[in-house]
Amino acid sequence: MPNQKKIKESEFNYAVARIRAIEKGLLDKTKFDRMVEAKTPDEALKVLLEAGYGRTGTEVKSVFEYEKLLKDESKKVYELLNELAPGQEVINMFLLSNDYHNAKVILKAEFSGQTEGSIFIEPGSVPVEKLKLMIKDRNMKELPEIMQKAIEECIDTYNRTGDPQLIDLILDKAQYRHMLSISGSFCNKFINELVLSLVDLTNIKIFLRAKNLNKTWDFLQKILIPGGSIDIKVFFENLDAPLENFVQAIKYSRYGSLLENSIESINRTGSLSGFEKLSDNFITSFVKKARYVTFGIEPLIGYLMAKETEIKNARIIMVGKINNISNDIIRERLREAYV
Repeated sequence: MPNQKKIKESEFNYAVARIRAIEKGLLDKTKFDRMVEAKTPDEALKVLLEAGYGRTGTEVKSVFEYEKLLKDESKKVYELLNELAPGQEVINMFLLSNDYHNAKVILKAEFSGQTEGSIFIEPGSVPVEKLKLMIKDRNMKELPEIMQKAIEECIDTYNRTGDPQLIDLILDKAQYRHMLSISGSFCNKFINELVLSLVDLTNIKIFLRAKNLNKTWDFLQKILIPGGSIDIKVFFENLDAPLENFVQAIKYSRYGSLLENSIESINRTGSLSGFEKLSDNFITSFVKKARYVTFGIEPLIGYLMAKETEIKNARIIMVGKINNISNDIIRERLREAYV
C-alpha cells in the first residue's frame, strides 16, 4: 500500500528501555506454579498482590473480589503504554475488542429495556459513559467510521428484524475489519502479521463452531471475517465434509500443526477449549519475537499481549482455586507464559 505510515523506531528508545526493565516483573512459570499449588485461594491471591497487582488504595476485602485487581492491572498496562507512546493508534487498536463489547452491552440493554448491569469491560479507547451517551443520542460522529456504521447497522437491523443476536454478528465482524484497517495503514510486518493471525484464528474458530452446530453456508458467509490469509472458499468447501478434510486443506499453512493438535480433543469432546488454548499459545509464540527487537513499537505490543495472557492465567487460577478444581485441570487450562 503506497500510503502506509512508517513507525519511526528511534522514537521508542526510551519506551523500550522502560519496557525491558518492567518485563522482569512479569509472572513466570515459577510464580504461576506457586499460585496453582496454593492451599487456599487467599494464598494464590497473595502472589498477585506481591507482584504489584491493583492500584494504590485498591482494597480487596475478600478473595472473591480478585476481579478488581485484574481489571485495575489491565488499566495500568494501557496507562503505561499510552504514557510511553502517547496517541499511538496501534496501541489503542487492542482496546477495540472492549469498545465493541461495550457497544453490544449498551444496544442489547436498550433493545430489551433492561439496565446494562456491570458487564462493561474497561479500559476502552472510548470511555463507557461517553459511548452510552453517543448511542443514546444517536450522535456517533466522533466514533471511528467503521464503528459508527456498524452500530447504525445494528440499530437498523434490529428495528427491521427484532433479532438481538444479529448485533453480535455485525459488531464482531466490524471489530476485526476495524483492526485490519488500522494495521494495514502501517508499514510494519510485525503488526500486520499479528492482526492477520488474529483474524485467521477467529475465522477457524467460527468455522469449527458452525460445523459443530450444523450451520448452513449462508450462515457461515455472514459471520466469516474477510481479509484473512485463508481463502474464504476453503471454509465453504469443507463445511459439509469430515473435519479431517479441513485439516488437510490448511495442513501446510502456519496453522496446520495447531489444528492437527486440536482435532482429537474436538472430535472427542465437541469442545473448542483445546483449540482456543493452542490459539492463544500461537499468538504468544509470535509476539515473543518482540523480545529480540532492539528499537521500535514491537516490544510495547509484546508486553501488552504478555500482560493480557498473564491476566487471563491469573483469572483461570483464581476461578479454579475458588471452585476447588484440581491442580492438574487448572494447569491444563493455563496459557503459555511470555517469560
